[in-house]
Amino acid sequence: MSRPATKEELQIARQLCPDLSWDDAAVNEGGQFHKVIIANPQAVIRMARTPQATEQMPRTLDLLDRLESQLDYQIPVATSQILSVDGLSSVAMSFIPGSAHEPHYGDPQVLGKVVKDLAEIPLEPISDHLATPFAFRGPWTEERQQQCYDALPDELRPAARSLWAQLDELAQVPAALVHGDLAGHNMHWVGEELIGILDWDLAAAWDPALNTAYLSLWHGLEMVDLIAPSPDEACRAKIWLGLMSLERLSDTLSRTDNPKMGKLMRKIGPRILNAAEAVLV
Repeated sequence: MSRPATKEELQIARQLCPDLSWDDAAVNEGGQFHKVIIANPQAVIRMARTPQATEQMPRTLDLLDRLESQLDYQIPVATSQILSVDGLSSVAMSFIPGSAHEPHYGDPQVLGKVVKDLAEIPLEPISDHLATPFAFRGPWTEERQQQCYDALPDELRPAARSLWAQLDELAQVPAALVHGDLAGHNMHWVGEELIGILDWDLAAAWDPALNTAYLSLWHGLEMVDLIAPSPDEACRAKIWLGLMSLERLSDTLSRTDNPKMGKLMRKIGPRILNAAEAVLV
């Protein structure tokens, strides 16, 4: 979703990059933590939405600086200092060309290479600049599990319990770099060529099977076995997909706008059951 930039947003863009044109600038509102001003192929302006996003911005920028030379894909890096206006931070970032891949299909060789490349990045040099696992929604507390369990139909409850029971074992998996949201407009393509990967705010040292799970959510669930580097990692990715469906239920239960629970259950129910089958493999 985009809209024309406001006068105040244009003023920030011109302060950060006075030598660039910001005529007809548009604001991409899709991000949960940031909005992005786009007007030219030289730079974009990333603007924090919340004090929390402002607090995390220096950490993320340091992470991107360290990752830039370690990947075959472009990633956005800061091209200005951080500017604070009314308690919220903004920064100019390098422009990454391309657009989101069409959903529901993809080249498994290209996607598998992304999984492999992320797993090979050494964690020690970047560990202080990573988010923590479950940074987006928080860990699976007993209260959250019980709330979801009570909302599930009887036929899904045993499967959900079996997935939550895997959390301790999943936490023991040797960690690798996990992007946090490998989907949609966070990956920029030109045709079938992956040009760049954006939005590293949730990158963490975590189970690398999550990268396979995130990619399959966009490119097709049948991709899991094709892009995972091993059968064990494919199995864990399927379990994570079930846990992600339960996360979606948890998010929905926190809403106050009377969401359509029946429609949600029809979508996540098969994923939860399939994930529970992977537990038994």
